[in-house]
Amino acid sequence: MADKYKVIVNKLELELKRMRSEGKMRLPSEQDLCKEFSCSRQTIRAALEVLLQKGLIVKRRGAGSFISDDTFTSRTVFFMTEDCDRYQSPALIQGLKEQPAFSGYDLKSFSTGGSIKVGKDILMKVISERPAALIIEPSRDLIPNPNSRIIEEISDMQIPVIFCNSILGPIHVVPDNEEGTKELTKHLFDTGRKKIACIFRMDDSSGRDRYQGYIKALLDSDSEFDESACLLLSYHEEKDIISGKDKKLEAFVHEISSSCDAVICQNGMIANQLVNMLLKKKISVPDDIAVGCFDNGLYSENCAAGLMTMGYDNDLFCKSLAGTVTALAEGRRTAKSVKVPMRLTETFSNSVLY
Repeated sequence: MADKYKVIVNKLELELKRMRSEGKMRLPSEQDLCKEFSCSRQTIRAALEVLLQKGLIVKRRGAGSFISDDTFTSRTVFFMTEDCDRYQSPALIQGLKEQPAFSGYDLKSFSTGGSIKVGKDILMKVISERPAALIIEPSRDLIPNPNSRIIEEISDMQIPVIFCNSILGPIHVVPDNEEGTKELTKHLFDTGRKKIACIFRMDDSSGRDRYQGYIKALLDSDSEFDESACLLLSYHEEKDIISGKDKKLEAFVHEISSSCDAVICQNGMIANQLVNMLLKKKISVPDDIAVGCFDNGLYSENCAAGLMTMGYDNDLFCKSLAGTVTALAEGRRTAKSVKVPMRLTETFSNSVLY
């Protein structure tokens, strides 16, 4: 019975959320629950006792079990990211708040600063406050995370966890990075570029998927792969480049400046540093070397030279994220992972390609 009743508890907690969203408050009778789960009445009573102790249900003499009035009353969603005030996060946070599907929910945003310890403190706050859902936008999702067990504990508490811009977890909302990079690389070839270099993160799933799309585009175009034209970074190496500690970037530019006529970058922050370095070396952008990146135009609009950018419709992304979060928070089983298509823009010609 020990294992059986625990499984039933987990299933009933999900069922309670669905019932609540449909306005149903009374649980099926013990006899009906026995039939539904093919178990004894003793097992059902053990499961109901757990729900009772958690405060999720109340029992009324002669009437049965009902969802507690205090059950699932949280209308707060936690959003955990590296920096709420930087780069694309402000547009994402504001766009999520403005979605009709998110109406009635309060979004609380937390910055980790890339710190595992700060992330742990935020996750413990989730456990203590039991929000309706948790959105996580990790900074390094391809390396082991010491906080993974806490995230599992949060899921076991029936608090939905949705990963944003990361393929971690069963439910995530991400741009279609692989297809987007294939499209960007193909476009560069179609516009006459002969050899295309790349700068991607390898401890980040978006960087890995972009690198995969880049390689597939090379193979599709019968172009030879050159390992020396690929600068593959860690989180800390990316931070060094963005902060101007660009010896690694300078060495890479020296390597590819005479052989490549295009570079695709992980994001607009790296691309901005690259463009500035190329211009200092009297290398024209985009005439000598075209520079592409992924950033929805946030950096390209203010860059000293135009960037070719691959981005996504922020409203569509936020709509997908809001719909996924609220469906899970309300116990609906229709929620699923979403890949949002990307679109290509040439900033230096001020034209949207599609």
